[in-house]
Amino acid sequence: MILDTSFLIDLFRGRRTAFEKGVRLAERQITQRIPSPVISELSYGAALGDETERRNVENAIRTYRVVVQAEATARRSGELLATTDTVSAVTNELRDVDAMIAAVADVYDEPVLTDNVSDFEALGVDIETY
Repeated sequence: MILDTSFLIDLFRGRRTAFEKGVRLAERQITQRIPSPVISELSYGAALGDETERRNVENAIRTYRVVVQAEATARRSGELLATTDTVSAVTNELRDVDAMIAAVADVYDEPVLTDNVSDFEALGVDIETY
């Protein structure tokens, strides 16, 4: 399962549905991965936030497997954006980070766990929500 920034933020904020989803994943022993672009987004917010936010990010990095953006996923993120651009006008609204996260999901053949469904649908990857 590829964890999107939205899921982790909701988990940090104590959103019940995110917490319950995390518990179900752990109980089913489903591997949970954080793409390195998610760490970048979380670190940006933590740098602007307080000590609790910084601690949450550090705990997430220690708890989940981090997938570093490699050549294969970097190429795939560009291909996903290009494919989306050729079939719709949505790409201008998509962020490069979402494409990078989607590429990790595509390479690992796992869904993205997110509350940001529309962007990932546009990128054509499997999605789970909470």
